[in-house]
Amino acid sequence: MSDLPPQHDPLDEAFAAYLRSCDAGELSSREEFLAQYPELAGELKELMQAADMIHRVTLGAGSSDIDASAETVLLEGHDSSVNDPAATLPMASRPKGDTGPVLPFDLGDYLLLDVIGRGGMGVVYRARQRELDREVAVKMIRSGILADDAEVRRFYTEAQAAARLHHPGIVAVHQFGIRAGHHFFSMEYIPGTDLQRRINASELDPLDAARYVRDVARAIHHAHQKGVLHRDLKPANVLIDEQDQIHVTDFGLAKHMDSESSVTGSGAAVGTPNYMAPEQAGGQSDHASRQSDVYSLGAILFACLTGRPPIVADTVMQTLVEVVHRPAPSVRSLRPEVPLDLETIIAKCLEKNPQKRYANAEKLAQELDAFLEGRPIEARPRSRVIKAWHWIEGVPLVGALSGRRVLHSSDLHRRFQAAMLCLMLVTPLFSAALLLAWQQYEQAMPGEVRIAGGIPDGVYSHVSQELGRRVQDTHKVQFRVVSSGGSHDNRNLLLSDQVDIAPMQVTAITGERLFLVAPLFHELLYVLVKPDSGIESVEDLRGRTVAVGPRGSGSRETSELIFESLKLGEDVVRQVIEWPELFSDEAPEAALVCIGRDSSLLSKLVGSGRWRVIPIPDSVQISLQHPSLDAMTISKNEFPEGVLTSDIPTVGTTAFLVATEDTPASVVTAFLQALYQEPPPCNGLIPRSQLTEWPTVAFHPAARRFLGLDVE
Repeated sequence: MSDLPPQHDPLDEAFAAYLRSCDAGELSSREEFLAQYPELAGELKELMQAADMIHRVTLGAGSSDIDASAETVLLEGHDSSVNDPAATLPMASRPKGDTGPVLPFDLGDYLLLDVIGRGGMGVVYRARQRELDREVAVKMIRSGILADDAEVRRFYTEAQAAARLHHPGIVAVHQFGIRAGHHFFSMEYIPGTDLQRRINASELDPLDAARYVRDVARAIHHAHQKGVLHRDLKPANVLIDEQDQIHVTDFGLAKHMDSESSVTGSGAAVGTPNYMAPEQAGGQSDHASRQSDVYSLGAILFACLTGRPPIVADTVMQTLVEVVHRPAPSVRSLRPEVPLDLETIIAKCLEKNPQKRYANAEKLAQELDAFLEGRPIEARPRSRVIKAWHWIEGVPLVGALSGRRVLHSSDLHRRFQAAMLCLMLVTPLFSAALLLAWQQYEQAMPGEVRIAGGIPDGVYSHVSQELGRRVQDTHKVQFRVVSSGGSHDNRNLLLSDQVDIAPMQVTAITGERLFLVAPLFHELLYVLVKPDSGIESVEDLRGRTVAVGPRGSGSRETSELIFESLKLGEDVVRQVIEWPELFSDEAPEAALVCIGRDSSLLSKLVGSGRWRVIPIPDSVQISLQHPSLDAMTISKNEFPEGVLTSDIPTVGTTAFLVATEDTPASVVTAFLQALYQEPPPCNGLIPRSQLTEWPTVAFHPAARRFLGLDVE
């Protein structure tokens, strides 16, 4: 293809003239400039808008000016499995049966030759750039000119993030723009493979694995120094060229640390679940830090050595929950010959608490350098149990059994060995006594059980009162219901040990100490508006004051997820009020109430005629964006006849009974017995047959035993 003569695209020449006029300060107005090219005005305007987008983002990040030929970065590898000669460009719409233009395809200065990669958003082509006679990769938005604002913003976020980075371990981008309505950018073509295929092909040597991840860490450290977080590091995003050198790719989920801009919002879990950090899996992607990328680097090293990610589950939801709650297995439990130092480095990267990981990617690279050069590493196992085990391995007998050579043992180690041998003689009696004591401990109930409630006369308060009475009658103990403002208050009461158990929405269940006991019922989101407010749809909420509930309620967080999905953002004025205030004349024009179907409060509000219910559009799409929400329907039968004329679509969440890891098994079991005792303690109780819908790892161990989940 290199013999083709250069082609001069009039659009390219016009846009170049526009950029030169901007640089020289000779441009009086865009309208006057566009008037010089009436036949190209539409396409020129698109290019100007694209340049504005990149310019604004770059200046906001502290960068200098940028033009259509600025160097930037992309990350896609060649995939021979998709090298289909019949592959077509993404097009907007075609008549039925029209597959569109086939490859090779002329895209201005680029001749697209074949498809080398596909992703959820983009398609990457191997291409020939005519003017420079070089082979490049060209990335385009997969949905073509049908791409929405979010897709375009993410696409240019990738280009802008890469533009800030100049490092041999990061692929370079050459040009961006729009051709025939398609956003694209071109980048360096890297022949070779990627790390995921290398892992799939064969087991990696620990030294090779450490070298690859060290080089990736150095490239990511460069990105961090330029203020860019990757947030989607995984083996497939690490290209390996023919010289066995790495090149990091795919900055489509990148975030600028020195900017508030992001392709995601708070509450969204972004990235690849198996490799994302717990804070990302928990829906706090906008709070991701350098340590979040360090976690992903440790996960990549884990996969290089074991052939699998640290956390593997059957579904995406289960994976997200287990990334947050379940510790990763040790590398040597899957591949015993891995050196202990390398296992220690990985364990430090995979700490749940970001502050316990390496402070930055450069520190990780230095540790891997120390390992590769045979020098001592700085990381040490942080668990007291592991520290104790290392000490115990110094006992001659234990060292011999574990394969550790003990050349010199202290007097304390020898005395410990003598005591251990004596203990082994009485182990049967000791084990029997310990088992009996443990059974008695598990069966013991405290003199008083405390359960969190909710607002007075609310569903949580009624359920808690009824469960408390049943536990009192069955186990002859006192109970106390602690009033609160709702789910978030209940979470705080539980974590501060002021209650033993609490009902709360799933959106409030975060943190390593909280465990599910059982699902209670579904809570629907009711969008209430005053009849005379003129509000007919959720779009009419823009510029209005909306009540989002008491400070401790879960309605506030559910409302924020809805505002984010419907892109209402800052256009809505949130008012935090107690729900009874909705009966007053001073109440705002609208309210978002997330509450159980059995709520007398809701019946009174709607039945009074002060409020009416409006639907939430695209409830299915919203539920796909937020795993904690489900598409639901408000039935007209929930209210007195005539209040609702038809069923109304909405979204909802689930209320759970929740305990901490310290809640005694006897208390958990007692409340489960009370919950499933006939008759049900509340309307709409979720039956035990539906428990498999939630990841069993998130349930309290006593609940798993009682409910028959995860039986070994």
